[in-house]
Amino acid sequence: MPTADVRSERLNMRLSPEALATIREAAAAQQQDVSAFVLGAAMERAREVLLRDRVIRLTPRELDQVETALAEEPQVVPELAALIAAVRRDTQKHGRKEFATR
Repeated sequence: MPTADVRSERLNMRLSPEALATIREAAAAQQQDVSAFVLGAAMERAREVLLRDRVIRLTPRELDQVETALAEEPQVVPELAALIAAVRRDTQKHGRKEFATR
């Protein structure tokens, strides 16, 4: 984990004078400069969006279906087994590093 905060990207936006005044007032209320305030608010919202996008919510019925499926004996899918075997052969033939860069 880097110890220094490296900032090399820039974000520009146009907004109304009223919006800027509101943001400035809110930033001052939080004792932050406008950039820190906007970045903090944007990061908080971005995390909320990503969490909502990545978390799967199941009903109790759906959860029971998942648990039942996981409890069953695994079944071999011939097409998937063939694909795994082909990847293993290719990996052994060409090496992991070269295979991973394709």
